[in-house]
Amino acid sequence: MPSRIRAIFFDAGNTLVFPRLAEIAAKLTAQGYPATIEDFHAAERAGKARLDEWLWPQIRRGQVPRQVDPYYWGEYLGALLARLEVPDSERGEVLNRVVDYFKDITTWSRILEDTKPYLGELRRRGYYLGVISNSIGTMEEQLTRLGLAEYFSTILDSAVVGVEKPHPEIFAIALGHAGIAASEAIFVGDTYATDVGGAQLAGLTGVLMDHVGAYPHADGPRVETLRGLDGVLEGM
Repeated sequence: MPSRIRAIFFDAGNTLVFPRLAEIAAKLTAQGYPATIEDFHAAERAGKARLDEWLWPQIRRGQVPRQVDPYYWGEYLGALLARLEVPDSERGEVLNRVVDYFKDITTWSRILEDTKPYLGELRRRGYYLGVISNSIGTMEEQLTRLGLAEYFSTILDSAVVGVEKPHPEIFAIALGHAGIAASEAIFVGDTYATDVGGAQLAGLTGVLMDHVGAYPHADGPRVETLRGLDGVLEGM
């Protein structure tokens, strides 16, 4: 194991666990709003781009809001409904329906095949593993239900600790649990400003997990799968 890095912290949503988009798309299609998985991925790319435009200037000034997720979800949902060409008269109803789908923690239950084996390998190599998630207070319960919690020594849910990424405070809490310095940790997440920017602001190395191709030209380490972390760790 590289001597400098002792801990790896992960975002949860769209990094370790993913929404069951095919099921949501099928429900919307059955309700008269034809949707595909790519519609959701396109909305994710659009939402992340707009979040970055809004959030990066604040991160660079060191004036970070304690809550950012509502901004992202507003942009994401707006882009999704526009892509589905939902009429103005029906937007409120469809918006509420989609919000309910995503608020249901059981929606976030798709795990990629190699996730558990790879987390087990990282543990055996001696890394301290943790989760730092902007969630609604149920992330630890969900990770336990999915058989992932056992791999992590720390699971922080923003609704429980009272602060969201990218605020440095939530990263400091995680580092305190691990008993290490920021320079000894990396953080892996799927949103450039929130996850990588937040990690950098707190002194950690941020690694971008980009499954949907939202950041093809992002600066810094970028991977498309968890196993891509091996190359990042070797380089450090």
